[in-house]
Amino acid sequence: MKKCMRATAMILVSAMLLGMASCSKEKEETTKKKKKTKKTTETTETTETTDEPTFYPTTDMSDEPTDTTGAPTDTTPGPVGTTGTNGLLIDVPEAGCAIEIPSEERFFYTMDLTMDAEARTIGGHVDFEFFNTSDEDWDQLCFRDYPSLFIENKNVGAKNGTTLNGALTEIENITDGRDQSTLEYTRDEDVSVVWVPLQTKLAPGEKMTISYDFVATIPTIADRFGVKDDVYNVTNFYPILAVYTEEGWSHEAYYNMGECFFSELSDYDVTLTVPENFMVLSTGTTVSEEQKDGKKICKLDGPCVRDFVFSCSPNFKLIEGDYEGVHINVVYDEAHPASSTMDDCQAACLKAAQDSLAALGSALGKYPYEEVDIVLAPIDAGGMEYPNLVIITVDSLYCSTNSYQTIPYQLISGVIAHELGHQWFMGIVGSNSGLEPWLDESFASYTEIIYFSYMGADEEITYYSRDVLDLTDKTIVQALLAMDAVPINRPHYTFSNDDSYVTAAYYVGEMALYQMEEILGTEAFRGVLREYVRRNAFTNSTEARFFETLYDCVGTDNEDLNNLIAGVFQR
Repeated sequence: MKKCMRATAMILVSAMLLGMASCSKEKEETTKKKKKTKKTTETTETTETTDEPTFYPTTDMSDEPTDTTGAPTDTTPGPVGTTGTNGLLIDVPEAGCAIEIPSEERFFYTMDLTMDAEARTIGGHVDFEFFNTSDEDWDQLCFRDYPSLFIENKNVGAKNGTTLNGALTEIENITDGRDQSTLEYTRDEDVSVVWVPLQTKLAPGEKMTISYDFVATIPTIADRFGVKDDVYNVTNFYPILAVYTEEGWSHEAYYNMGECFFSELSDYDVTLTVPENFMVLSTGTTVSEEQKDGKKICKLDGPCVRDFVFSCSPNFKLIEGDYEGVHINVVYDEAHPASSTMDDCQAACLKAAQDSLAALGSALGKYPYEEVDIVLAPIDAGGMEYPNLVIITVDSLYCSTNSYQTIPYQLISGVIAHELGHQWFMGIVGSNSGLEPWLDESFASYTEIIYFSYMGADEEITYYSRDVLDLTDKTIVQALLAMDAVPINRPHYTFSNDDSYVTAAYYVGEMALYQMEEILGTEAFRGVLREYVRRNAFTNSTEARFFETLYDCVGTDNEDLNNLIAGVFQR
């Protein structure tokens, strides 16, 4: 999800600069030292490092850098003993490399669904084939049923007085395909957490099919899940199996300030029935459509994705385009245009999608799916990401030209870059965004910088530079600590309020990644990211895996990098 961060960023910058105005000789001397060594990326000396990556704790902000590995400290920024591509210690994938969808067996959802627009319901029959991914017997399963949260405003962060018209999901006929036994379920106090005890345990590696029928209610709200002005955003709508981790079944709380969903990769074979005059955009691709008895029946195929979603409306206006074999659909509600230049905005969104796929494909590896859909719709956020489909806010601000900037419709174009960035960081490389939100939102925010750099919109990048707010500076870090905006690598629920979480996960995390790029050099850092994607594509990653990749690529003795990590991360 993209929150509108520019105002927050400017407030943060102004407050810090005012707070630091009195600081100074120490600050000047620090700046002089940095300018002498900034952005050097190659040396010929080789330095040994330990096998384990080292994190530098937030509390270590002494004037002299400390190398906790015990290895000699080289004060020259950049990798030492370069032997790989892009001046890194190891060979990494080249720019524009392919990302191949793996052929191994995955979970498989077969769904026969009907959306009733008048009743605002979505439901049907599901056959779910899966296997025990752990080394332990499973005596129960945990499913997430997010639609049931919309029975109360407080569950989903809706303002008091907002009428949601939600309801608990009806779940029936749960059947264990191994012996056709009927299973029951219970809900936690968090009604989205559904437990299904198994009469026969599922052994490690063992396969089974569970079948169930469900009916979920679509709330009347301009949200990632809801209906407004005849645009139905139908997302996170069916009971989906939670992820089994080393700590057991993951069932972190829902929150509405960003991505909060966590699931395994699955294949989807979906039959979806909607009113005959509705246009449907979805995860995956449309195999066929047919009209029957006043209904439209869509056959949809979604391979190797973490979720299945769709948006539909009787009023969608569609334009289409392509980028290197990827088909792009962009729609908006023609009956409720957000601006008088909506057609121009829609065309700008298509171009932004093409440019984003070009920029991100070069920097991170090519988008591996056949299609991506962009739905311009009412939603109370800048945008929201799903596999192969993103929902972007339509309002008079987002859908108006920004003639004083480099790119017409620059605001909405940046949101598209962010949400398409999530196709890599959430989609290709998954993570538990409730426990490690920076791996999701910080990386997606950084992809905006990749896009703006590609487009030559340098004014959108300067905010994140070390020349503005250097995250190796102790005074700046102390100010961020006072705001509870660092350390950034911690669970959503540990932040004192939404502002501190958003500032950390979106803004400071984006800044930290960009300043890593400044320290290491653009090509080197993007090589690190491609290696990170290569190692973790189509898995659920962790921050330990990111730092392991980083240190494997650049070593552990870069002073500026170590000070940056010490300032905004904790172990």
